[in-house]
Amino acid sequence: MAEITNIACRRLHPHPDNPRKELGDLTELAASIKENGIFQNLTVIPGHYLNSREYIAKCVDEGGDAAAAAAAWTPKAVWSSDDYTIIIGHRRAAAAQQAGLFEVPCVVVEMDEREQLQTMMIENMQRSDLTTYEQAQGFQLMLDLGDTVEQVASKSGFSQSTIRRRVKLLSLDRDAFRRAELRGATLSDYAELDKIESVEDKNKALEALGTQNFRRVMQEVLENQKWEHRKAEWIADLKKFAIEDPNATYQTHEHVTGYSKWNITKDVVVPEDADHVQHFYKVSSWQIDLYKTRDVAAEDAEKAKRDAASEEERMIGESFHNITELMFNLRREFVVELAPTDCKKGFPAIARYMACAADDNFDLDLTLIGNILGVELSQEFVDSSGKDWYKILDEDGVYGTMPEKVLLALAYSSMDSSYCGYWSKDWNVERQKYVYSYRENPTLDATYEMLTALGYEISDDEQALRDGTHKIFQEYGSDEKKWSECDYCKAAHPNCDKCCKACDEPCNAVQDCKKNEERTENDE
Repeated sequence: MAEITNIACRRLHPHPDNPRKELGDLTELAASIKENGIFQNLTVIPGHYLNSREYIAKCVDEGGDAAAAAAAWTPKAVWSSDDYTIIIGHRRAAAAQQAGLFEVPCVVVEMDEREQLQTMMIENMQRSDLTTYEQAQGFQLMLDLGDTVEQVASKSGFSQSTIRRRVKLLSLDRDAFRRAELRGATLSDYAELDKIESVEDKNKALEALGTQNFRRVMQEVLENQKWEHRKAEWIADLKKFAIEDPNATYQTHEHVTGYSKWNITKDVVVPEDADHVQHFYKVSSWQIDLYKTRDVAAEDAEKAKRDAASEEERMIGESFHNITELMFNLRREFVVELAPTDCKKGFPAIARYMACAADDNFDLDLTLIGNILGVELSQEFVDSSGKDWYKILDEDGVYGTMPEKVLLALAYSSMDSSYCGYWSKDWNVERQKYVYSYRENPTLDATYEMLTALGYEISDDEQALRDGTHKIFQEYGSDEKKWSECDYCKAAHPNCDKCCKACDEPCNAVQDCKKNEERTENDE
């Protein structure tokens, strides 16, 4: 039986490789030792590693620098044959000092480093309060000293799979691990970390371990891990026909397709032109984009085609707007120059027109009203929506001098404008362009009816626009048919054949007219 020796507490030093780094609360144990003494002796070996204070003092005694010594010190820097190192009984030794004991009972043994570690491991593994990280450190130390996983399992009583999982935990951030343990993280929580491959991602999840956010963080990390795997597969497939170009953009290349994190089920499909057109891929955080060399000639041709179509559309639109504005100016000038006496003569028509305007919801053009009545309204006043504009007319006395024309101005300004015409601009899906076509305009018809009642004469162009026979509709309108001069005549005079009889064009309509005329003469 080994001899028990009382050794002074000050000569006992903790083992630097003790798996149990945190001794925990020693209050109860110290109180028990103070009252009852130590029932179980400590196991120690002769000699110890110098602690930092001893190491610095030694270096200074030898002429060294204290600061340099402090920076150079490690827990196993220098071995001294003095004093003793604790193998079993670290908590008892610390509690005895806390209780004020001078010495404690010890058994002095001789052990090599491997035996020391194995003894401490086996002793501590029996304790339930040894932390997971401390277990992992102990297992790793035994492996470092030459034991196999099988041997460590046999000596510690843990399974080989548990030992391997514990050792993996040492790759994690120690401080983060300690915080997780304080939050009450369980072994099953640590087992979840095995699903994560990246140490960086494991540490990210470790920061949330033991909190309500752990499941969410795990899901995020595993989704990213799945994305990284899928991204690697896509890149491997793309490399078979494409070259990586981190500078490729929509401006420098033609975009073919994209492979996104949000659709990882999509497979890489080799483009049909991959054998004769160079393709490129660009990898970003959440997507891989596939590009190819641009066909500049084809793009220029397409752009020229679009530009031509755009110019044609602009020209057509300008034509419609110009003729509409021209006709409006004719009507506007007539209203402007109309004498008050003429307004009185046509007052019933004006009243009817006013009723029509009211039914159309008043949207008055204040500038036009002022123009008709000869009242000057500032642009600032007009731009401010013309609040209390009727008071301006009061100041000029127009209500008393020309009430009929005031009524006309109100009605006309709400019904007519330079944008009021007999056409519409609509998107044609089949042609993929805007087309202009004839459209009835009852509001403008009402304006013409009122104006003619006041003496306005409708020009031929205006009438052609009203009934849709104007040549602008045939030249630029949506109808594909190109009208002949005869078509225009027949449309203008649907119940009259005089135009055909006077026409020298060899069209069917002319021939029919002549045949009808010959039959009539023969009948006579």
